[in-house]
Amino acid sequence: MARKQTIHNTTLDFSNIKRSLRDYLGSQTEFSDYDFEGSGLSALIDVLAYNTHQNALIANFALNESFLTTAQTRSAMVNHALNYGYVPRSKSGATAIVNVSLNLSGVSPRPATVTIPQYTRFTSSVDGVSYTFYTLDEYIGYDRTGTGIYTFENEAGDKALAITEGVLKTKTFRCNDALERQIYVIPDADLNLLSLSVKVYDNASTDNFDIYESTSTIGTIDAETKLFIPLESYNGFYEINFGDGVNTGLAPVPGNIIRAQYLSSNGSAANGAEAFTGIDQVEVNGTSYPLIISTVTKGALGDEKEGVESIRLSAPLNYLAGGRLVTSSDYIAIIGRGVPGIKSVNAWGGEEEDEPKYGKVMISIIFKDDVDAAQKQAIERTIKDQIVDSISMISIDGEFVDPEFTYLDLSTEVRYNAARTARTPQAMQNLIRTEINKFFDDNLGAFNQVFRKSRVTNAIDAADNSILSSKVEVKMASRFQPIVNPLTVQIAEADYDISFLNKIDFANDQTPVITSDRFYFDGLNICEIQNKLGSTTLQIVDIDGRVLNDNVGSFNPETGEVNLRAFKPAGIVSGNPYIAIKAVPQDDSVIKPLRNHVIDLGLNNVVAIGDADLANNSGVVN
Repeated sequence: MARKQTIHNTTLDFSNIKRSLRDYLGSQTEFSDYDFEGSGLSALIDVLAYNTHQNALIANFALNESFLTTAQTRSAMVNHALNYGYVPRSKSGATAIVNVSLNLSGVSPRPATVTIPQYTRFTSSVDGVSYTFYTLDEYIGYDRTGTGIYTFENEAGDKALAITEGVLKTKTFRCNDALERQIYVIPDADLNLLSLSVKVYDNASTDNFDIYESTSTIGTIDAETKLFIPLESYNGFYEINFGDGVNTGLAPVPGNIIRAQYLSSNGSAANGAEAFTGIDQVEVNGTSYPLIISTVTKGALGDEKEGVESIRLSAPLNYLAGGRLVTSSDYIAIIGRGVPGIKSVNAWGGEEEDEPKYGKVMISIIFKDDVDAAQKQAIERTIKDQIVDSISMISIDGEFVDPEFTYLDLSTEVRYNAARTARTPQAMQNLIRTEINKFFDDNLGAFNQVFRKSRVTNAIDAADNSILSSKVEVKMASRFQPIVNPLTVQIAEADYDISFLNKIDFANDQTPVITSDRFYFDGLNICEIQNKLGSTTLQIVDIDGRVLNDNVGSFNPETGEVNLRAFKPAGIVSGNPYIAIKAVPQDDSVIKPLRNHVIDLGLNNVVAIGDADLANNSGVVN
């Protein structure tokens, strides 16, 4: 009698399920010597296996979507984020800073002030496409000089006004007395939450309304607070929720009219908008006058909705922060979430500095590529005024520190079996270069991201089945800009101190450990910095190997410091504004950043050598 088998359900792909079913039936005495492959029962086994496989997939997907750490769909991730009190960033329109004025010099009598209302329109073009920008607040213009030129200012007296890209839309709801709890859905996935304003009117025939504020702008909530809670729904639209009318703020009553106004944004499409023209005019004494606009900073910070992976990371950090800035992770979570235009942020206590700064928290930010210097300053000022100063601990001040980049120059040699691929050496080099670029884009370039050489070589080896072996050499490179004398507009003689993340290799008698980019020195001599062989002394050497300066500084292998003294190049050969100092690390297997240091890719040199696959042959393998 054949031994009966059990159905194995640990491997849930179709072929294994079918095999398990067939083996089970074949172990039954009723099917002794039965040919399953050539019978109609085989079709029934296929149906059973397919149904089991499909149910297993559905159960697996459903289980994955039930947890923040494994969810893949945006709708599930948004729902998990709500459990942490986290509302993912919406789509945002490009924002520009402009000065706006009005020329009424020929008008008599002149008004004391003039006003441009909320949602005043401006237009600009990017790549031939026109976009509309709006003011999100009302601004008042003053004639401070008495000449009839009115300059518009915000409430703080600042003449730099923000205008934001989008299409102005209005959605109106009526509070229904037939429903106990109502949710008001705005069917627009491009809604910019930062532009959303909500007004509640007593009824459809009155102009009297109350302004409701978003929970992000309200610090204390009680029964009388007029607030609305915007949440993203499963289909990507946004819904407006109100309080319960008892403990969590006032709620509209039946018959109230709810009017939501917002900008439907084009994301990053309008970034770079620079020349603006006013669409709306200001009427004074029955005559309309055009606005005069000058651009302070071009449009930037337009972006898509927050991505799934960003939500996965930000939601728990936001929950831990609890709306207060106490630990360094609180600063990272709240600043990274609340401010567009930021790629990465890091924070640490001032007491951790080499020269301790007690009572300070150090903040370093990597901005996105389309954010210019003026916008960076505006963002830092916003962070300090609206975030750090308002919710940080008393007596703790925020201080911004520029990120310091360490670039890794990679020299890669790949040997591959030319008989197993149609790629030429050049095509193979391009493939490996692309894989390395992708590895750095995915794993480095932000704060607290560690370089591990083994992971790079693994990515290279997996790039093509024909690759036999790879060898990667790593150099650390730090870039500095020579100091320019503002009077002569020439590079001045100066000292430079450069710190690397890892210890520097010890000097040897064969090759320099320290090198640099090429620069002009003492006229038109093309030179570079090298350490004297077998010594930590730095020299300036021309391309013919002649020493033009036998002591321009030194390096310390143990501390990773390079010190240049009285260094005065005449120019930079590459045309870049910087010179890179390059150092061979003692250990290139792991390079770990600290505080405001960031690791990114520098040079990416690849050599591909076609080779016979000798691994399966006898003899010596080259």
